[in-house]
Amino acid sequence: MLTGDLIRVKAQKGELTPSFLDPSSDKYVERAEELLALFREGVGRRRVDLDEQIDTLVGDGTDHKLVKGLVKVLTDKSEFDVSAPIPPSEIRSKVFRLATVRGPLSPVAVEGGRPTAAQIYAEVAAELGVDPAVLQGALYADHADQQVLVTVDVPSARWLLDRYNVALVQSVLLKASELRVRLISPEPARARQLLRAVKFHQLICDVRVLPDGYEIVLDGPASLFSQTTRYGMALARFFPALLLQPGGWEATAKVDWRGKKVMKLTPAMGLRSHYRDTGAYETRESLWFEERFLALDSGWALDREVHPLHQGGEGVVVPDFRFTKGGKVAWLEILGFWRKGSIERRLMLLKRHGPTNLVVAVSKKLAGEAGELPDAVVPFAEVIPAKEVLKRVEAIAR
Repeated sequence: MLTGDLIRVKAQKGELTPSFLDPSSDKYVERAEELLALFREGVGRRRVDLDEQIDTLVGDGTDHKLVKGLVKVLTDKSEFDVSAPIPPSEIRSKVFRLATVRGPLSPVAVEGGRPTAAQIYAEVAAELGVDPAVLQGALYADHADQQVLVTVDVPSARWLLDRYNVALVQSVLLKASELRVRLISPEPARARQLLRAVKFHQLICDVRVLPDGYEIVLDGPASLFSQTTRYGMALARFFPALLLQPGGWEATAKVDWRGKKVMKLTPAMGLRSHYRDTGAYETRESLWFEERFLALDSGWALDREVHPLHQGGEGVVVPDFRFTKGGKVAWLEILGFWRKGSIERRLMLLKRHGPTNLVVAVSKKLAGEAGELPDAVVPFAEVIPAKEVLKRVEAIAR
């Protein structure tokens, strides 16, 4: 993700358009290759040294905002670590304590005079069994600028440019009040894949059936009164999953960007996802529930391969689990982020169109503008109560 000062967009007549790079442009490929080479050659060096090289490369060029954006993507995909034989906090504690006892220190060594910093380092180094020069270098090794570059997980310059373009969109979505996605004649398996991605990121959404596909309306972070930062990151992380759709799609985001703006996105923009196309999206809540429910040995079979359930053209329920036993069926839908209005709409549609054999579990921790939970839902904090769900399943299964 890019910070606000690195986002490059154009605003005209109420429409916001990210300033995408052309990943096939020789100019941008060359720039990306320079930066990638700099990071790869910088493995084993301190972050401060890497930053100095980056500043030299950027210089007074007119594309400094672009270059810094590419650097941000590279940095996010790099790992920095502390390089010290002993935890720096332990070294500082011993050095400062000894300096306090022996001080004040002298800037230069004088025979019979006060000790110097070098002598303090030497004494502590002898106690710890390390070289004095190594100890002095490790004193602040845990500070961000002193950490050492360990790995760079960027396969190519083209990947970097594609990832930058997607990061532009993701960064804008952090200020969205709504993201409306239309899937046009999607393959059923691909539609389920995207809806599972929505569930995986625990987003607040309505799914509506269209004559030629689905419309998915996702709340944005600007629509909530709480959890906005965490929710905004969830929405941004969802976006690359949309790019895996092979068929037609359109996306429109309402964005609070120096006033109300609209950002429109289509496959024609050439955005490429960096996510692996596995189709498997499972939240820790669903994994924990499955483990605990199966441990009950209730005789109910648990199935994840569920299909969206249409609600009279007004909505779609996307269950997380199906329960079957002796010809009876029930469903479980798990909601992560939610607010009072989204729960009320779900219950209204369930009352109007069913299915009446659906259990809804909602997170108490990820509620925004929630109010009290209706009796028709099962609340949970970290772990969905498997026994409570089983009780509801046995009562409503048909």
